[in-house]
This record gives sequence, structure tokens and C-alpha cells, in this order.
Amino acid sequence: MGNRFYLAYAGAAPTAGNCDTLASDVAAAWNTHLASLVQADETLTEIDVLDIASLTGASGTWEGTNAGTDSSAPLPAQVCTNIEFDIARRYRGGKPRIYLPPPGNAQTLTQARWSTDFVTAANTGIAAFFTEIEALTIGAMGALSHVNLSYYQGFKNIANSSGRERAVPQYRTAALLDTVTGYATKQVIGSQKRRRIATTA
Repeated sequence: MGNRFYLAYAGAAPTAGNCDTLASDVAAAWNTHLASLVQADETLTEIDVLDIASLTGASGTWEGTNAGTDSSAPLPAQVCTNIEFDIARRYRGGKPRIYLPPPGNAQTLTQARWSTDFVTAANTGIAAFFTEIEALTIGAMGALSHVNLSYYQGFKNIANSSGRERAVPQYRTAALLDTVTGYATKQVIGSQKRRRIATTA
């Protein structure tokens, strides 16, 4: 399983060494603030950093074994913690979010909901995670900020060979950047069914 999020930098483009440093720092922040929200059978093994501000942006990687620290019994493989990223812009459609690997079963309130204490801990942990990342000073990158990028706006109805129409999302001419202003962990237990089928076994 994997997750993706975006950071904006205020200074110069990062070097490959800067990207390696950022990847290591993100792994350390995960260990400090998010490991306790993840069941002990799940392990963070890789962080990939890629500068997408240009076609030739640098990249960097961290590899290791940062395991979750929740020792209660594991939940099914498709279960996840759904944390939405708050932004100021209002629109219809999917909202930016992250799906963390789940905690153990001790953090459930019912078969469908996380406990209130876990939701509070997740909100605290994810906010502290990004606060630590935004406080980093790496090379000439300058201030970092957690953002969301929107690549699509609206759709166009396209007719196929049978005459039936389908709605095709339309690319923006330039990605729209929204600053993330807060975090909201959903109490309803999340699910990512693709985790069950994304395998060659």
C-alpha cells in the first residue's frame, strides 16, 4: 500500500541530496507521530520524493523498516484510516485525503467506527506530522507547506462508437494549488478494496 501528498517550497528547486534528506526526515516524522496509529504488523519501508515543478526535477529515496506500534490484533487487509485534508475552496467532488494503514482492533468502537479516542489521536498525530515537515530547513528549498494539487475541472460528454456518451474529466491548463489548513479523521472505518486485488500472488 502507499500514500501520496504534496509539498510546496518557497525557495530554490531541491537537489537530489535535498530530496534524500527530505525523504529521511519524513520517515522520522512518521515514526514519531504516526507509528502509534498503525498496527504492529504494518511497516513503513520506503519514502520517495520527486520534484514535479519541472520535467527534470530531482528525486530522492529513504528505505528502512519503521513498524507501527499498536500491538492489538490486526484488522482485515482492506481496512484503513481515512483522513481528509481541509482546504478553503468549496466544490462538488472528491476531497483531498490520505488513507493510512489501520490500527489494531482495540481502536474500534463498533464494527463500523473507530473509537473517539483514536479519532482524536489521529487528528493530533497527522497535524503534528505535517507541522514537523513544514518546519524543516533543507538546502535552499526555503519554507515548506502542505498543499493539494487539482488537475481537473469539469467534464466533457464524449460519444463512443455505439453513440452512448460518457463524462470525461477535463484537464486544467495549469494545476490549481490549495493550501491545506487542517485535518479531519473520519470516524467511519475506511476501506481500500484495491489492496486486496493489487497483487501478483
